Amino acid sequence: MSPGLRMFLFFLCCVAGGAGGGYFASSFSPVPAQIAIVDVNALVMKAVANNATQTEEDAKALTARVKATTDKLVQQGVVVLDAQSVINAPEDAYVAIE
Repeated sequence: MSPGLRMFLFFLCCVAGGAGGGYFASSFSPVPAQIAIVDVNALVMKAVANNATQTEEDAKALTARVKATTDKLVQQGVVVLDAQSVINAPEDAYVAIE
């Protein structure tokens, strides 16, 4: 067997081993949840605390901001839940809406 052929076979074995190891490792990696949580109640309380004389236009503006933010997430395949429907979740699952 020529040295060039040996080198090629060794290279092929290395590539196959790396691909197999990568596949094996990825099959045991957890998939991050595609869930976002919006605390609508906290947003309303914060808006009322900042301005006690809220008008219907202010409420519509808040609703529009929430809808715009959640629509972007939904287009990315993220499921959006209201915080009142969630029993427990990591802090980074909550979406901040400004």
